[in-house]
Amino acid sequence: MTMMFRHINRLLSLGTLSSAAAFTGNSSRRHIINTQSLVAALATSTTPSQRNLASSTSLAMTSSFDTGYLNAQDATDLDVELMSTPGFSLEQLMELAGLSVAEAVYEVGTDGNDGAKKKRVLLVCGPGNNGGDGLVAARHLFHFGFQPTVVYPKRSTKPHFINLVQQLDDLNIPILDEIPATVATDNDDDGENKDHYDIIVDAIFGFSFRGTAPREPFATAITQMITMQTQQSSLLISVDVPSSWNVDGGDMTEGLKFQPDVLVSLTAPKLSAKKFTRRHFVGGRFLPPGLAEKYGIRMPPYPGVSQVMELSKPKEAPSKEEVDDGEMDWALQYQAYLDEQEKERGESDTEDDEGEEDEVEGEEWAKEYAAYCAEKEKEFFEANKPKE
Repeated sequence: MTMMFRHINRLLSLGTLSSAAAFTGNSSRRHIINTQSLVAALATSTTPSQRNLASSTSLAMTSSFDTGYLNAQDATDLDVELMSTPGFSLEQLMELAGLSVAEAVYEVGTDGNDGAKKKRVLLVCGPGNNGGDGLVAARHLFHFGFQPTVVYPKRSTKPHFINLVQQLDDLNIPILDEIPATVATDNDDDGENKDHYDIIVDAIFGFSFRGTAPREPFATAITQMITMQTQQSSLLISVDVPSSWNVDGGDMTEGLKFQPDVLVSLTAPKLSAKKFTRRHFVGGRFLPPGLAEKYGIRMPPYPGVSQVMELSKPKEAPSKEEVDDGEMDWALQYQAYLDEQEKERGESDTEDDEGEEDEVEGEEWAKEYAAYCAEKEKEFFEANKPKE
């Protein structure tokens, strides 16, 4: 019976069923209501592990490995404990975080191959610790064979940050006060003569952001990053929490629509990461087991000596042959299908004649696939309906 409820929840998360269609007229509804009540009760608890259990229970199917989530207060408290109980220094944590970010950029920029395919990286750094993580990442990326450029509009006067800047100067890494106004876009006729960045790293705010809207000069920087992402086809990677997002609620700003391509959570994902559906890495291979247990964090099985692990990755849509051969679980097939449909909606509507023919064939396949999923859904509920 437990597997049945898990499967139903998966269907609900995919949008293939409504709660009314799934539960009206049988005892399953009472079970789901009781589960939701438990989650609601846990969410109001005062202990971090119980609050975390509520958040991970409510969205247990969002990624291939569920680490648990930290709200803004728990993230702050955990940092304080890291720098007191185990005795980590801020400099140590910043170095580990920046290395994690650099490793994630390496994975995205090279697809795991040693020869970097996307080498030019623009790191936009804020005045706080998130910006410090970006400064550290820039240094490591230089040694990884990338070509980093740093944008650092409001420089910290703290000694460690001054040292980080000096380390970048020693490597001749450019440090700018603002994003260059001459950045190339796909619409520029002379774009080849202007700066082009393959990857942008958003290291502005992190979980320290508390406002309703970012202030200057970072509001302009965020708008510029969005423009570069859409017009220059740069990959946008956010550090810990996408800048301008509410740490607990996600993207709550009007009009900005800041949606990075990749998120690198540090220590553990924050609550806002539950609303993130693209590539997601976590870097926290320094957290003592006792603190992980206290805050309800499940440490991922980091591969080899890596400081990061990818939690979720957009799935490739299955081919018709894979579906016909029954090689994939049908619910996973349907999720992959939805991902592919979303990707297609974001692409240009301009197609040549051959492309238009492919689009017509794709529409026919989509209809066949939707019918296939509907039939599988019917079979599932027929096989699992309660016995009278």
